[in-house]
Amino acid sequence: MAVFLLFAAALPAVAQSDPTPQQLMKMIEAQQRQLDAMKTALKKAQDVADTAVNKADAAAKTVPGLPNGFEFGGALEIETTQSETYAGVDSSDVTLAKVEAYFDAQPNEYLSTHFQIIYEDDGTETIALDEAYAIIGNTDEVPMYLQAGKWAVPFGGFDTSMNTDPLTKTLGETAEAALLVGYSKNGFTFEGYGYNGDTQQDGDEDEIDQFGFQGSYETEMDGTTVSIGAGYLSNIADSGTITDNVTGGTALDDYIPGWEVHGTLTRGPLVIYGGYMTAKDSFASGELAFNSQGAQPAAWNLEAAYVTELMGKETTFAATVQGSDEAFALSMPETRYGGAVTVQLISNYFATFEYLHDEDYSTSDGGTGDDGHTATFKLAAEF
Repeated sequence: MAVFLLFAAALPAVAQSDPTPQQLMKMIEAQQRQLDAMKTALKKAQDVADTAVNKADAAAKTVPGLPNGFEFGGALEIETTQSETYAGVDSSDVTLAKVEAYFDAQPNEYLSTHFQIIYEDDGTETIALDEAYAIIGNTDEVPMYLQAGKWAVPFGGFDTSMNTDPLTKTLGETAEAALLVGYSKNGFTFEGYGYNGDTQQDGDEDEIDQFGFQGSYETEMDGTTVSIGAGYLSNIADSGTITDNVTGGTALDDYIPGWEVHGTLTRGPLVIYGGYMTAKDSFASGELAFNSQGAQPAAWNLEAAYVTELMGKETTFAATVQGSDEAFALSMPETRYGGAVTVQLISNYFATFEYLHDEDYSTSDGGTGDDGHTATFKLAAEF
């Protein structure tokens, strides 16, 4: 076909007279040379393209691919605070309150991993490992699972729409390297775990002898989602707050168990949170005291939040009332109440204003009997 087209294009040049056989042969030979040159050029171009593809394949093989189910995210929070202590001392500050980043991966359907690092403005200017664990199991297929690593063990329910964590979390959050076995099916979840805590019973060896259990149930009824749970911890002294405040070192006369209950109710834009946590027994007075006797600390919280839209922006209003008992040595207020408003300015960018009013323990309980407050404005970016 190409020969025919080239030959036809040459016809006007010889249209005035018929070519001789010799002329016709030369024309055909000339067209054939042009075709051969085109074939050679096409082959060179194909060779260059093949070489580029081979180089790209080789480069891709030398770069390790991301694991299945890989996800990366985090948050950055900047806070401006103004506070007044029980003694009436005012202060204000701007801080980079938190920077955190996490990495999740699911190499296969029965293995998931989580790794999280965090920076908080606590005066140390350090980056710390917050969580790192692996979960073996797939509750969509088998209800049993195994979790191992470091994280806050499931003791307490601390969900909130406020900026500041509830007092129950202040009292009982326990972050440990642990081994957990769980079961989850039809809304029921049961978990048991063991670990070697930061505190030990006096005279005992340094071994894995602390443990806990928790059970929860979640269901939906007529458009209302209800979640309730309860937990037991063999030694509440392993919570971060109590460990940091026990006197006389981390060797205790006896382990002090703790128990808690919590729940969440969600109906449309309204969410209600509640929780109660307490030590089951009293500490020795030389370890954690209240009113010159051994303390039996407890905390509770009740919160309501409402999500709506104002001027095209998702807005959350929250109000809370909280309290503690025999927790003066832990620097916790006896009563706290306050509110918060959070506005989603743009996607993944939020502004929160929160006001908290704290009431100290009475003078007869070792406190001042005075009030204090903290006002916080926070900008948070999530990614």
